[in-house]
Amino acid sequence: MEENYTGYKILTLDDYNMELFYKNALPLELLENQYVIVENENHETVDYYMNINNQLKKLKYPILGDDQITGQMKPRNPQQYCAMDLLKRKDIPIKLITGKFGSGKSMMCIVAALEAVSNGDFDQIIFVRNNVQVKDTENLGALPGDELDKTLPYLMPFADHCGGTEGLMQLIDRGKLQVIPLAFLRGRSIRNSIIYSMESENLTKEHIQLIMGRVDEGSQLWMDGDLKQRDRLAFDKSKGLETMVERLKGNPLFGYVHLIKSERSKVAALADLLD
Repeated sequence: MEENYTGYKILTLDDYNMELFYKNALPLELLENQYVIVENENHETVDYYMNINNQLKKLKYPILGDDQITGQMKPRNPQQYCAMDLLKRKDIPIKLITGKFGSGKSMMCIVAALEAVSNGDFDQIIFVRNNVQVKDTENLGALPGDELDKTLPYLMPFADHCGGTEGLMQLIDRGKLQVIPLAFLRGRSIRNSIIYSMESENLTKEHIQLIMGRVDEGSQLWMDGDLKQRDRLAFDKSKGLETMVERLKGNPLFGYVHLIKSERSKVAALADLLD
């Protein structure tokens, strides 16, 4: 992957070049579905665009969620602005959002997915996650219960945005949320659904190929991940997400945004100081 490719280009323009930009006279080298963040000399963002069919299309202000279900989510920084726009696009079926802890990647995906299912854009959310423990922690052993009981701890990010565990179980009971462990995904053909893979840094290239191969008519694949939080050496060696970006960037069916700022809390942001 090109080190500087993040799914967007930031243009810092003086008055002269700003005028050229709005006259479509400023030369730009952009990939398909790459975002453009336009800012002035004071680094104040003034506009957002996306390169579609070699034409810059101005973005509308994105808002995720519903006041009645998840609450509304608005962008807090330019990268979130682009990521929220990507999640709302029906014409880009493969979406990847990466970023550090607290940058909002999983929260945005969950809120947008719940909204899309509520609006009838998809029948259900298929939740896929490689059940890998945090590195250097002790294995708890076999968890009791059935398949759902064993995967329930990995679903708690959904519970935070759908009314707790009770709301989560209602989604499952109504058939709006289905959990499929990665190990059981082979051979499936999934239609009219959002296939959501959380913490995809813990996937190899072959894992990602397996998940992509399940996308059938009317479905989309949404993935998020943090390249600094890999929990096994095998994932570091395979570099599944980097390979995905390198091979798919510029493809009209693929969109990507890398988030750079933690928005969780001032305390959470201090974690970076331990690097």
